[in-house]
Amino acid sequence: ELHIEEENLLYAGVDYQMILREAEKEADIVLWDGGNNDFCFFKPTVTICVADALREGHEEHYYPGEINMRMADLVLINKVNSLQSPDLAASQAQHIRDFLGKQDIPIILGNSVVTPEARGPTGQLLGDSVVKDMVYGKKVLVIDDGPTLTHGGMPFGAGYVLAKQMGAAEIVDPRQAAKGSLVGVFQKFQHLEKVLPAMGYDERQVSDLQETVRGVDCDCIITGTPINLENVIDVGKNCVRARYCLQLDKQNMTFLELALKPIV
Repeated sequence: ELHIEEENLLYAGVDYQMILREAEKEADIVLWDGGNNDFCFFKPTVTICVADALREGHEEHYYPGEINMRMADLVLINKVNSLQSPDLAASQAQHIRDFLGKQDIPIILGNSVVTPEARGPTGQLLGDSVVKDMVYGKKVLVIDDGPTLTHGGMPFGAGYVLAKQMGAAEIVDPRQAAKGSLVGVFQKFQHLEKVLPAMGYDERQVSDLQETVRGVDCDCIITGTPINLENVIDVGKNCVRARYCLQLDKQNMTFLELALKPIV
């Protein structure tokens, strides 16, 4: 969805050779964006692996994360601004170099900047002050990315970060309102307390998610999902979307530009 919003030329499918040949007809540079479940099926010119500053060491324990890390020409550690100290990111970078046995691999540090977005009934963007009033001092339900919170092992995501950032008075515990399959999700992933994972692998689970959301007593909903959740379910309340982007300082941007210089 984000690629479509940015009007990027986008190919998807299962016949990867055909996809590559078609993409090569229209683009000078092909970007493989495999997400968290893939490694590149083509022989890349440059491989960049993104590591999470809040998940140090995960590259040693997850497939295919370790493959991506070992294939990387450059590693980007993201969400450094979520750490108590940037020294922790430097320690993580050294851990990665030691794990890979590559002391010379370039590792750059980036921040994940989270900002709010909300729209009115006709789809118009609401002003900053209006959006702030929707959250500040209010009871808020946070819905974050399902895979991140469940098998990804994270206790929170971008929506939770935004709720704290905007001064929500209370982040509501959604567990008592869980319906259908969501009951089992909370039983299995007991580290989840203050966030609702956006589970929707089939129509029944989407329905369970909607019923759970509508059963929570709150003033506002914050979503931290990559897609616009309001296009999938009727949340029934004011909704603020957490938008996030990468931020690099001048030094780390220079490192990235040098790594990409052979192809850009």
